[in-house]
Amino acid sequence: MARELRLDEARAMAEAALAHAAQDDLRVSVAIVDALGRDVLVVRGDGATWFTPEVARCKARTAAAFRRDSADVTALRENYPDVFDLAGDQLPFRPTTLPGGLLLEHDGDLLGAIGVSGATPIQDVQCAKAGITVLTTA
Repeated sequence: MARELRLDEARAMAEAALAHAAQDDLRVSVAIVDALGRDVLVVRGDGATWFTPEVARCKARTAAAFRRDSADVTALRENYPDVFDLAGDQLPFRPTTLPGGLLLEHDGDLLGAIGVSGATPIQDVQCAKAGITVLTTA
């Protein structure tokens, strides 16, 4: 039986991502999904724009669905646009190639993904990585 992502882990990752964002006065939202792309935790940080939770969720779901970070899906979209579109048609959400959706893995198993939205693409990725750091030390 595969290890499942726990709510306490998701909370710790979200708090770490939000704390990292706060250091640079960024207002972001964080979404954490399980390996099937189902919500574990979605949180809109103080001052984050209304649409950022759903963007964060799409980033995380894209990473989980395609089994790669959301920005890495760009190559699939560019090289095989029909495959990307066909796969997207089968998903219950619109996949994105925006950076900020990162895989969550443990001992080679996919646990899920974290998505961050609300800052620049580079800052979103940095905040997501800060969240992942908590998972790897937990």
